[in-house]
Amino acid sequence: MARPTRLQLAQGAYTAYGEATGGLNFQGDPLPEWDDLGGVIQHAWLTAVEEVERLLLSPAPTPRTPDTD
Repeated sequence: MARPTRLQLAQGAYTAYGEATGGLNFQGDPLPEWDDLGGVIQHAWLTAVEEVERLLLSPAPTPRTPDTD
C-alpha cells in the first residue's frame, strides 16, 4: 500500500476532527467540506500535518534527569 500524501493526511485529519466534534467548528457552526475551506485553512491543515511528520521522524529526546546536588 502506498504511503498517503500530505494532502491526503490533511484531509483525513480534517475529517477526523469533524467526526470528533460532531461536524461543528469551535463556534458551533457546521464544518464546511474540505473543498470549501479556502486556501488559508487548507494550508493550515497541511502545515499541521508537516509538523506531525517532523515530530514523528525526529529522534526521541534524551530524558532529562533531575539534579541530585
